[in-house]
Amino acid sequence: MWDKPQALTALSNLLLVLVSAMMLYAAIHWAIRLPCFSLKVLKVEGMTGHLARDQVDFIVGRRMKGNFFTVNIDEVRSDFEKLPWVRTVSVRRRWPLEIDVKIEEHVPLAHWGADQLVNTHGEVFDASTEQVLPYFSGPIGSSGDIAREYASFSTSVAPLKRRLAQLNLSARQAWELKLDDGMVVELGRDGVEKRFADFAALYARTVGRFNKRIDYVDLRYDNGFAVRIPGWKERTRGAA
Repeated sequence: MWDKPQALTALSNLLLVLVSAMMLYAAIHWAIRLPCFSLKVLKVEGMTGHLARDQVDFIVGRRMKGNFFTVNIDEVRSDFEKLPWVRTVSVRRRWPLEIDVKIEEHVPLAHWGADQLVNTHGEVFDASTEQVLPYFSGPIGSSGDIAREYASFSTSVAPLKRRLAQLNLSARQAWELKLDDGMVVELGRDGVEKRFADFAALYARTVGRFNKRIDYVDLRYDNGFAVRIPGWKERTRGAA
């Protein structure tokens, strides 16, 4: 090969390219670690009060090391996503010296089981709160359906001047709700939104006239409903 000028020239050019690339890599590697690229601003948006400041500070102290180029964005995002009240998080670099963290917190809608909550998207998450919230129960994966029905029932309950305290969906897809005064309403499986809306609209003109506390209402009739009033031996039927 040494007596072939063209091959020597090609080899020389290849070596030159490799050396140049190594020098360029070394220069970039050195430059991005210069103090002038040290992070100056960490901006966290979206905190509404459920996240503790010390939790955020812990992540910052643990992950926000290095500079604008070397900080590990994926690790920062992963750590924030592990916090109980974080639903989604995005982390990005903003030139020249800033890291932006945008957090969407869960907005609690109801309790789910003993130690979980349901957010306004119908998603179950692990957290606790002292807020006064209704209780949802149902088969695994049904929290979204229950949240949607809750929105409808909450509108319909207005004429009763009551608040929904509990909403249950059985394994057979039958609905039952409980109001904040203790009244249990059995809705069945079909046409539950209309059944409850019709009952609420008729309440003042029917059983509401008795001015008695009602324990139980059964709306699983085609043309009426049944109620149980404490102290009354017989159930009262009302026309739907």
